Amino acid sequence: MISGWFLGSSLLVITTPGPDAALVTQLVLRTGRRAPALAAAAGMLTAGAVHAALAISGVSLVLAGRPQLFTAVRWCGAAVMLVWGVRALRSALRGPQPSDPPGPGTGRPPPVDLRRCWLQGLLCTGANPKVGLFLLAFLPQFVPPGDPPARTMAVLATVHLSLAALWLALLSGAVYLLRRWVAARRPDAGAGAARVVEAVVGTVFIGFAVRLGLGG
Repeated sequence: MISGWFLGSSLLVITTPGPDAALVTQLVLRTGRRAPALAAAAGMLTAGAVHAALAISGVSLVLAGRPQLFTAVRWCGAAVMLVWGVRALRSALRGPQPSDPPGPGTGRPPPVDLRRCWLQGLLCTGANPKVGLFLLAFLPQFVPPGDPPARTMAVLATVHLSLAALWLALLSGAVYLLRRWVAARRPDAGAGAARVVEAVVGTVFIGFAVRLGLGG
């Protein structure tokens, strides 16, 4: 049931840079911790599971058949990413403020609301209706002839989401280690690096917002 072609295709899709990877990277670099990024990843996976369930049940197909409803959902997702992008760019332009978390090597990071991070991840993936349509088109290709479509697609979706969870965990760990490595060698570079990251992430989010809003 689980072919090497399916695993390879899933990994290619999962590791392609997108809003999820941008949010995970931003949270690790901004907070200096992996927990917020992992909480956001849990939100992304929750939304992914919902999208998969909607795709298997055919709801995504119904949504695609209603252009006005699909456009409204798509614009909502674009608005969420646009707001995040603008906020990140504003943070990069204004520079560090007295109330901001300390940069790398400048002290212990303050507490972070993990529920808010989970919600961010949920919105990041859940507000993009194209995720459900992608799964609707992607999963049936790997259902062997004669197998029950719904049950087989559920298994494939579970494997796909498991690979996504592994990738997000590895990404957050790699970014965290990179942040510590930079902090150990150049403690004074924290503020400047944070502003660069915010600018890049903000640009990425705005780019994805425009692409999603235009239907690209």
